Amino acid sequence: MEKITLFLILLFLNVSIFSFVGAVKGTSASLSKPHANKLVLSQCRRTRYPKLCMTSLSNYVTSTSQPQELAQAALQVSLVKAIYAKAYVNKVCKQLEQTKAKDYQVVKSCLDQISDGVSLLSNSVQELHHLNLDKESDFMWHRSNVQTWLSTVLTDAFTCMDGISGYKILGGKVKATIKAKVLNVAQVTSNALALFNGYAVRHKVSHHSTSGKINKP
Repeated sequence: MEKITLFLILLFLNVSIFSFVGAVKGTSASLSKPHANKLVLSQCRRTRYPKLCMTSLSNYVTSTSQPQELAQAALQVSLVKAIYAKAYVNKVCKQLEQTKAKDYQVVKSCLDQISDGVSLLSNSVQELHHLNLDKESDFMWHRSNVQTWLSTVLTDAFTCMDGISGYKILGGKVKATIKAKVLNVAQVTSNALALFNGYAVRHKVSHHSTSGKINKP
């Protein structure tokens, strides 16, 4: 039942990514690679892991994509990565539960942190979907929420990795796999936060510029 539920969630999220950045224009909308690559390159340059940013997002833009859409796709990619990591760590927990109590507690703590990250990333995706761009006070509230949640995801990810560092879980290979998966979540989330911050700054500048023109006598 868990596997079926996880599959349905991942399927929904992957469809959501494509629909958000492309299907709104209809299924006949085609990718403009030169434009797409230029947009992704220009936005990913501001991230801590630009190569990862480009490889994970280059397929999720169209010829009419905007920075907000790229930030949204980045959040959804982070969520999918976190769900995969959670599924793997949960599997390890079940293997350890009846045999290695001490290792189980360490991995269970990591699972709790990754589960928290999944919830926060899910909230962030929804928050960006529902931004009210007509009211600056509402935008500031949503922006603060997303920034706080993503920062917490990063903290939880590194806490998880630090927590299992001193343990040789199931021979050590499993520990390395957990750390690799969680590190990937941290890296794509770091990129998503940078892309979101860039979008938020551009919105603020655009909003003040527009307000100034409207209020000019």
